[in-house]
Amino acid sequence: MRIKRLELKAFGPFTGSTLDFQGERPGLHIIYGPNEAGKSSSLRGLKALLYGFPERTPDSFRHANENLLVAGCLQADDGREICFQRRKRRKADILDAAGNPLDDQALSAFLPGIDQGLFESL
Repeated sequence: MRIKRLELKAFGPFTGSTLDFQGERPGLHIIYGPNEAGKSSSLRGLKALLYGFPERTPDSFRHANENLLVAGCLQADDGREICFQRRKRRKADILDAAGNPLDDQALSAFLPGIDQGLFESL
């Protein structure tokens, strides 16, 4: 799986920020910056995109819980892509790019064997 883009539309200190990881070839991307620049918030945004928002989140200080929104695009090893968004909701939290609900299993083919626990440990 390759992360092509992470959009922090309304998350933590971010409003409408995008991290673009697209390039001609896959590679390693390093995120760096001074303290309080948003590196940890960005990582939590990626985790929220892939696995959903936790019940209690420290990232609702600028945007209310019901307005939290992250989006992104993933590419599978076989070249298939999925672009989607996720809101902080209990049900139907995964939406396609047009805002239509996606099945909870829509991401499983893009995250083979990578559950939240493994993601966090890596």
